[in-house]
Amino acid sequence: MIKLQTFVLLVSGLIAVAQSPGTFVATGSMITVRNNHTATLLKDGRVLIAGGVDFGRSFPLASAELYDPSTGAFTATSGLAAPRWGHTAALLPDGRVLIVGGTSSSIEEDYPVYATTAELYDPATGSFTAIRHDAGAAGAANLLSNGKVLITGGPSAEFYDPQNGIFTPAGPANGGSVALLKDGRVLILNYNGVVSLYDVTSEGLKLIASSLIKSGSSASTALGNGKVLISGGFGGGPGVFTGEASLYDPRSRTLENTGLLVVSRGWHTATLLSGGRVLLAGGVTGTFSASSVLKSAEVYDPVARTFTSTGSMTFARALQTATLLHDGRVLIVGGSGFGAELYIPELRAASAASLSGPLAPDSLASLFGSRLALTTATADPLSPPTSLGGISLRLRDSSGAARLVPLLHVSPSQINFEVPAGIAPGNVSLEVVNAPTQPSQTTAQVNNTAPGFFAYDDNTVVAYALRLEPNGKQTVLSVRDTIVLDDRPVYLIAYATGIRNRSSINNVRSTIGNISIPVEYAGPEGSGVPGLDQVNLRLTPALKGLGVVNLVLSVDGVSSNTVSVDVR
Repeated sequence: MIKLQTFVLLVSGLIAVAQSPGTFVATGSMITVRNNHTATLLKDGRVLIAGGVDFGRSFPLASAELYDPSTGAFTATSGLAAPRWGHTAALLPDGRVLIVGGTSSSIEEDYPVYATTAELYDPATGSFTAIRHDAGAAGAANLLSNGKVLITGGPSAEFYDPQNGIFTPAGPANGGSVALLKDGRVLILNYNGVVSLYDVTSEGLKLIASSLIKSGSSASTALGNGKVLISGGFGGGPGVFTGEASLYDPRSRTLENTGLLVVSRGWHTATLLSGGRVLLAGGVTGTFSASSVLKSAEVYDPVARTFTSTGSMTFARALQTATLLHDGRVLIVGGSGFGAELYIPELRAASAASLSGPLAPDSLASLFGSRLALTTATADPLSPPTSLGGISLRLRDSSGAARLVPLLHVSPSQINFEVPAGIAPGNVSLEVVNAPTQPSQTTAQVNNTAPGFFAYDDNTVVAYALRLEPNGKQTVLSVRDTIVLDDRPVYLIAYATGIRNRSSINNVRSTIGNISIPVEYAGPEGSGVPGLDQVNLRLTPALKGLGVVNLVLSVDGVSSNTVSVDVR
């Protein structure tokens, strides 16, 4: 059985201030105007902004600067060993930054000259050191789970090993947009709209599957549910940007449409926010021209699978960078003028399981935003306090009754809490208290039930299976592996929240792969963790051979989020 601490993390800025949610606000000015640069979040929370092009002169830049979120100021650091634009950067495990690839000639040159060196930035000394790199161009650099850096975008992919400082070939893969999956695989989207899934081996990249989408040069974003959002890019003709969006599922290796962007765009940024939503900002719409550069931004909700407008940037920008800060805000720099800005995400409450609303009494919930706490702290799940890390959360229900809620986890961008039992259904307000500056608050809807399954990063349900052996013993099966069904009875024990207030067990229904499954139990999990529920499902022979399929629960007519399970 999964340890209880797992659930604290699953249901698991600085001080909340009086800034409007879902808006952009100015923050300082860059020392140098630049685009086609890199912005890398350092371990200490500062952002290294390096190289690029000053479009006023069209020449590559060797300058670099640092942004400090605590002061909102940009300060100069030492220059690059070689000027470059269109390069890529990756934060290494030891805190240094690898700068690789790019072009060292003017942006107006017909035949670009590629940078033939890479370099390392050391935050401790504030200096860049050149290292040899013969491969030339590079479109993306991503730190892998094995500690190596995958570099794509040149004639072929390559690895950089920080331990020995050596570049080695990784195979023929190339592309502009890369999404690292939680299981260690890599999704690469090339400029022609080919989506390729790779295994990372000691020998290099091994192609698993390829698919073709309608647009090229799209942005790809790995979502919290294991899928990858592919948004915008070229489509509908040469130089024309599209509003189409797709979801790639690495488990089924399939592509599906997921609605249309509010505004067609390419050369935009796509940033995964705390709570699983994606901020799409700026870029170019229609056919490229100076007047088609965008100020607008929108947010993708992976639960509702919709795009909605959010506040507009203070400048129209394309080829800018967007960096998610440790406190949950997003730093936008470059693409237009000296000005930099911060995106303040919407403060919202959601089920800690489904990451969507509404909430339910005696359930687990999360508050997502920015600068919600000074530190990160986790409580004992069996006795959560009402004050954690110097932060409290006050809930006022529809009857006007107010109380401090039990807290399981606090961090700058997320607060996990228990919705108290016995609160009145309807609209509730949530207010962060005990903060040195003006607190943030938001509202949420509370219904009698709000069923939600907890899920792992690949959207597999958090659960275990029990197989009853002929001798009466029970064998525990992991949902991280395939659950093989035969003539022996098997039960799936899944973890959830928001279901214990159900009217009766007869009004709890479940389907796996669109096949109705008997629900044996749906209620409190029994370990004493507040708000944690459990659902026991009997897996029938009809499920044999289905593979990876969807699991959905319905409680009193209200559907849960969709999770997956692998049954054969």
